[in-house]
Amino acid sequence: MILVTDIGNTNIVVGIYHQKWQHIWRFTTNKQAFIHDYSFKINNALWEAGIDPKDITVKVLSSVVPELKDLFVNLLSRLSSAKVIVLDKSIYDKLPIGIPNKEEIGTDLVANVLAAHQSYKENIIVIDFGTALTFTAIDKTGNIKGINIAPGIKTAINALESKASQLDVVPLVFPEKVLGQNTVEAIQNGVLIGYVGLVSHMISVIKSDLGQDYKVLATGGLSRILLDKLPIIDYFEPNLTLNGLLLVAEIC
Repeated sequence: MILVTDIGNTNIVVGIYHQKWQHIWRFTTNKQAFIHDYSFKINNALWEAGIDPKDITVKVLSSVVPELKDLFVNLLSRLSSAKVIVLDKSIYDKLPIGIPNKEEIGTDLVANVLAAHQSYKENIIVIDFGTALTFTAIDKTGNIKGINIAPGIKTAINALESKASQLDVVPLVFPEKVLGQNTVEAIQNGVLIGYVGLVSHMISVIKSDLGQDYKVLATGGLSRILLDKLPIIDYFEPNLTLNGLLLVAEIC
């Protein structure tokens, strides 16, 4: 049984794998939380699922939040005696992918690339719809050709909400009409239709530069919102990052 943890800026995702993904839990990221806060949540989730931490054979951690990395290494080490593998630059050379600029690349993107290359073995662009909207191009040999980053969909809407004190919470759904009939609809259309255009154009220019044979793979918690609006997407894998961390457990 393998436990993987992906710490992002918005959510912390914890998965349990045994022949398949048995459980996946999401917790809100809180940089100010103490170790016992997260320990309680994870132990309670395991207890409710009937999982004995002693049955976990390996644990893998990815974090793009520096403030929580050491905290979770400590937490996972206490959870059971099984080893903790931390995905960071110290193990990149063990992975069957080419990673440029190892000091800067997010470990979640490395996990995405690893899983995408292992699954498809073709030229591919991974779009991760998360706190940031990222485009990572990988050739069929597993070399990262480059990465583009834009604000994520929710990040863009949160920025608007924070600047408008009278604005209600904006649901991430497409209104029926192209032009909004009130402020909420106006923002929904402006952001969501706008992001359809952003993603489509970004893929177009990347393919123009690298070649039209690149396939497109979508992942990330917010990807489902735009999936049916983006026929350019060839594959969809909601658990791509976790799959990459699972491969790290096998390789390292």
